[in-house]
Amino acid sequence: MNSPTRRYLVILWAIAAAHGGAAVRAADPTHDFNRYQVILDKAPFGQVGASADNVPQPSFSTRFTFVGIASEGEDKPLLAIIEEKDTKHVDFKSEGENIGPVKIVKVERSETGPDKLVMKQDLEVATLTMEAKPGTGPAGAPAPGQPPLPGQPPAATSQPGLRRIPFRR
Repeated sequence: MNSPTRRYLVILWAIAAAHGGAAVRAADPTHDFNRYQVILDKAPFGQVGASADNVPQPSFSTRFTFVGIASEGEDKPLLAIIEEKDTKHVDFKSEGENIGPVKIVKVERSETGPDKLVMKQDLEVATLTMEAKPGTGPAGAPAPGQPPLPGQPPAATSQPGLRRIPFRR
């Protein structure tokens, strides 16, 4: 035999021996799956099928409260006043701005219904609405500086739930 043919035969023999040896090791009883059962019993990474996976996580929007809408002028964009519930930090954000990973998609002022704020984090979109508080809307309340209508009590000079939020951007 010539030298290249002999090399190919040696390589083929080595491959066959390696595959044959692998088949013998797979049938070896010391490589049985049961020896790994102790790892599954101790559950180092938590229980398989634990109920924590099945419980839906709250939306990212539950961290925020839509407080109101502000405007710097007629030609300027509307600013949403957003309070972070856990830190009580207040942000003034317009469309396209972010609060960390949360993007403000739309700020909408409505004359007939509640004002709306649309926020997005990753693929999740949430809409926050701001309902008018009872007794603070225009229904039956005189404009500031006008005398009350006959038969109605005078309006209080300061409302207990309202406070001025300083503007900072």
